[in-house]
Amino acid sequence: MASSLSHGESSQHIMHNHPKSLSIAYSSEALALHATRLTGEQFECLSRCAKGISLRFEASEIVDALVAGGYAEKGVAGIVALTVKGQQYLRTHAS
Repeated sequence: MASSLSHGESSQHIMHNHPKSLSIAYSSEALALHATRLTGEQFECLSRCAKGISLRFEASEIVDALVAGGYAEKGVAGIVALTVKGQQYLRTHAS
């Protein structure tokens, strides 16, 4: 009952069966995160988050984009907290 494929070969076989592309709808806010800089609105939102100001009344697209980009994370009860990446971004891009 031994398999004719070694562990490495079976892993490669499994990897090739995954879809080649995923169809994910990105908002313009999320796409902006892939640029070298955040938009002005995203930066301001991230700055407020760093100061401990609640982001619960911010546009959900902006908050979702910051979370998707790894700059912030949503915790219990939807509380948004700054990540290390977010802190580094603010430090590097502070005026």
